[in-house]
Amino acid sequence: MFDNTKAGQNIAHLRKSMGLTQDELADRLNISPQAVSKWENGRAMPELSLLVELAEILGSTIDAILFRNTACPAANANFEHILLPYAPIADFSGRTWPRSMAYPAMLQGVKLFMGLEEHRDPMGRQINDDTEYVLQSAFTSICFGYSWGADDALETGLSVYGLRGKLCRGTDCAEEDFIRLAADNILSGYPVIILPREYSDMILATGLSHQGRVLKGLPFLDGDDEKNSVMSFRELKSFPEWYGKKPDMLLIKPGPKPVSIQEKCVETLKKGLALLQNERGVSDEPLAGYGAVIYDNWCRELQKESSQDMVDIVCLSPHIFIHYEGKLRIKQFLELCMRLTDGLDHRPFTAAVSKYEEIVSMCEKFLQGFKAPETADEAKEKRKTLTAILQRSKELETDALKEISALAL
Repeated sequence: MFDNTKAGQNIAHLRKSMGLTQDELADRLNISPQAVSKWENGRAMPELSLLVELAEILGSTIDAILFRNTACPAANANFEHILLPYAPIADFSGRTWPRSMAYPAMLQGVKLFMGLEEHRDPMGRQINDDTEYVLQSAFTSICFGYSWGADDALETGLSVYGLRGKLCRGTDCAEEDFIRLAADNILSGYPVIILPREYSDMILATGLSHQGRVLKGLPFLDGDDEKNSVMSFRELKSFPEWYGKKPDMLLIKPGPKPVSIQEKCVETLKKGLALLQNERGVSDEPLAGYGAVIYDNWCRELQKESSQDMVDIVCLSPHIFIHYEGKLRIKQFLELCMRLTDGLDHRPFTAAVSKYEEIVSMCEKFLQGFKAPETADEAKEKRKTLTAILQRSKELETDALKEISALAL
């Protein structure tokens, strides 16, 4: 946790070491000299959007300005550098399961790390619960689909925080350059996100050692509820040779002014309605995509398996879990919209939420009582049960979407 007074002393020391007056520093930042004076006296802190530019002008890093009054190690030294969260974070108080979507969890981690969560507990710590995870599940469109997410999901999610992501591909860079990009971004005070090309841990990296060849951070993985629930920046993992398989990397940087949560909720509602009402396949895989088309495709797949006397219900997992969590998050998102957005008629939302509650309840009952079938006949009966759930889910969701579609969003 940083101290305003010490950070102000660091700014003053660095400014003087660069031979700048308060007026000159203010002029270069396009702010008033009084603002610089307030920083140095510990009465205010620079806005996040100014910190990177301030660090560049002062020849320092955000971490050095906020947390310590020492010079950075030489760029070629074999040092360890760990960024601290910009504000204290309360322990996780949400629901560990289901929490299978890595992107929303990772975006929640970014928000907490950057100290941007305004919801605080009595001790001033950022509240670490399910709220942001639910919102980002919707903002990124991930909860509206089945094994589907927009290509720009992370960039979309970051924009809500006034941040942006610069995508770098490991296949486009020499190894040393790629490592240096990650190290330089972390040294500037911002995390990086490592996105492997195969199914393995995504990394929210907030530290480094061995000249960047080892990253320190938190792992996230689609389908791993436990990893996606951990937001403790006190327990960083080490990732040696993270660059070995030439992953993609997102450099987190300051972005344009964020849109309001109200605007984003309304925008997401419009987009979500269009996605959920889709009735055309968008993939060669029948259960990949989004919208009403999935229900019919899934029922056909179940029928195919029964006609072949298959004992295993191949198309059950992970799709039933995706279906369950997706509908749960849509329900929770609609509830948040009623709380966060002014001027909405709550009656259609309340009616829609009740329909999603029934879908979620059917899924929970099915999952809690499910046992793998031992014979083809048992499998057929379970497929009939699942087919009935899917058909009823489609009816309920269609009615829920009609309720919300009637609003002039």
